[in-house]
Amino acid sequence: MSERLPHYVSSAPFDVHAADQLTPEQEKYYLASQWKMIWWRFKQHRLALAAGIIILYSYFMIVIVEFLAPYNLHTRHVDYIYAPPQMVHLFHDGTFVGPFVYGYEFRLNLETLKREYAYDESDPQPLRFFCRGDGYMFWGLFPADLHLVCPPQDGTFFLLGTDRLGRDVLSRIIYGARISLTIGLLGVGVSLVLGIVIGAVSLGYAAGLLSGRVQRPAGDAHDGDLAPDAGSWLGRRLAALSVPRAAVVGILTHLPGLFYIAALNAITNSTSS
Repeated sequence: MSERLPHYVSSAPFDVHAADQLTPEQEKYYLASQWKMIWWRFKQHRLALAAGIIILYSYFMIVIVEFLAPYNLHTRHVDYIYAPPQMVHLFHDGTFVGPFVYGYEFRLNLETLKREYAYDESDPQPLRFFCRGDGYMFWGLFPADLHLVCPPQDGTFFLLGTDRLGRDVLSRIIYGARISLTIGLLGVGVSLVLGIVIGAVSLGYAAGLLSGRVQRPAGDAHDGDLAPDAGSWLGRRLAALSVPRAAVVGILTHLPGLFYIAALNAITNSTSS
């Protein structure tokens, strides 16, 4: 005959929710906010994370483009038209010199009348950092001349070369980035605001159609037609808006609310007829 198992009764109070208690790891996950869960999911996508860092850096850069550009936007170097890019080097003849560039040797080809440049590798020209250079108006508010990197003393620094007027291409790209990125941001913001407004109008129009509270146009012979008030300019435009026309306008203006309004109007007309 087998021995009886010992009987044990806990003296601790009975907790009906003991099985439902979460561990600290579970609490971190189940009680996380929506924004934190989005951030966790975003961090797992390495490509999206790298792209986000680049975008944030780019938008931070447009705030201080005058400081980052080695030259002023309108500075011209008439002696260096269509100059090739100057590569940044660290070592000269096996010796560490630091960031430097080689100067130009220039001659005019009398047969082709083209400027021909060659690098003078016997003359390393160290770059300067956090230095005084071309003057500028910071955001058009106050004058300054501090730059992150400047050309060597009595030298040049054209990392991407120059254009047909002798202007530094890199500096002009940095200045142009401010305009390009700002226009994109403003365009998205304006489209978002207008889309929300027109979407809200279309939603109210739909709610009016469904509840039957929208007045029909004055003098309309069809009692069953539901349309916006003919006395209002918006009502007349909505009543005359067709689906194809609204689709084209919505695509061109990025305002899908116009298409929603036209679709609702077409549905109303089809159901009334």
